[in-house]
Parts: sequence; C-alpha cells; structure tokens
Amino acid sequence: MTEAGSSRDGPCDDVDKDRLIKELREAVQARDEFVAIAAHELRNPMTPILMQVGGLLAAARDPRRCRPELLAPRLENLELAVREFVRRSTALLDVSRIAAGNVRLELADVDLTGVVRRVVDRAGIAARMARSPLEADLQEGVMGIWDRLSLEEVTENLLSNAIKFGAGKPVSIALTSDGRTALLAVRDRGIGISEADRARIFGRFERAVTRREHGGFGIGLWLANQLVTAMGGGIAVESAPGEGTTFTVSLPQGSAEQQETSGT
Repeated sequence: MTEAGSSRDGPCDDVDKDRLIKELREAVQARDEFVAIAAHELRNPMTPILMQVGGLLAAARDPRRCRPELLAPRLENLELAVREFVRRSTALLDVSRIAAGNVRLELADVDLTGVVRRVVDRAGIAARMARSPLEADLQEGVMGIWDRLSLEEVTENLLSNAIKFGAGKPVSIALTSDGRTALLAVRDRGIGISEADRARIFGRFERAVTRREHGGFGIGLWLANQLVTAMGGGIAVESAPGEGTTFTVSLPQGSAEQQETSGT
C-alpha cells in the first residue's frame, strides 16, 4: 500500500507543481505591477486638475482675472485633464471586464463617420498641446452594425496613441468603405515601432517604449484589439523605427455572424 501510494508522486507531478507555482507567482507579480501602475497613472492626471481648479477659483475671486479670454484656455486644459482621467478609468474597468470574459456588445446601426468625427473633435486640444495637427479624411455615411461605445473607445485609443508618440508631427485619420468592410486608418509620423515590438504591442501591459518616457498603462492597444475582435474585425499595423506607424482597423458592416455572436 505504501509503495502504491508513493508511486503517484512521480516526476510529472513535481513538474506540474512547479509549473503551477511559477504561474501563480507570475500572476501575483502581474497583479502587483498593475496595481502600482494604476495608482500612479490615475494619480498623475489629478495633479493638473487640482492646479487648474485652484487657478480658476483664484480667478473667480479677482474681477481683473475673471474674463472670458483669460478663463477659456484654463478651462480647455481642465477639460483635457478630466477627459484623460476618464479615459484611463474607463480603460481600467474594461480590462477587468474583458479579462473576466464579460465582453457584451450592444449592436445597433451606427454612423461610424459621425463617431470618428466626434472623437477627432474631442482630441483637438490634446493635439494642439502636442503640436501635432490632425488631418481627417472621412468618407461620409459609413454605416454598420456595431457597438457605438466600443467604436469610440477604439478610435480614442488609437488617436491618443498616435498623438502621444507622434513626435509633434501631423497625425492622419482616414475612414473608407467598400460597402462590406469599413477601414479606419490612424497614422503618425513619429518614432515608429521595431519589428520585434510589433509582435507584442497588442499584449496586455505591453508597450514599445518605457512608461518613464510616456505615461499610460500599456493597455490601450490591447483593449482596442479585443473590442475590434469582438465586433468581428481586426487591426493591422505597419511601422518602422523613425518612420511613424499606421494602425488600420477593418470592420465588417453588419454580418450575420456578428449578430449571432454578439450575446457571448
């Protein structure tokens, strides 16, 4: 009996235990890293928000400084900081939701042209501060069966990524359709991405440059890819170091398969 019982604990069991222990340690490390990054990156936008609010309160108490031409730039900066905080908070919630397998799409007829145009308009302040002019070439009336909020988030992530890494050069966004597939291309002329980094940029918490150089969680592209995939599409990337980057989103305009899988 003793020999039979001990025979179950062989080399394979030890290998499995070691593998499980390693996976658990990696999971804990990833969790701790994410919590640290989240705390840091959510705190960062609050500093300019508090500074702008303090400045506006001081101006409100001084009639000489409480003039529209003086307040407007401060309000624009405050709006930008608040939007950045909301974007990062939304990204955190989406990571948890998608990681838990709770990708639920509310599919409906959506005017993608209108969605992209609104995102471009909202990104105007960030683009001006980064000295990266926005160039939009949008085909009118691009309609499809998609999730509106997911489309907004995908477009915002790609556009903010292009502005952040665009090195102060123009950022282009183009939308076309052949009636079956919509193509959304976002191009920057910045630092570019190496071939090795292109293979991993769609991973969670991955990025092609260090967080010290550029803020963020490193989850924007992962989120965009997850949401586009859930809508039956895909994202392609073309880039080279020093030559900029183009992300192209392809979305089927309302396939039967899309509707069948939307409830999963």
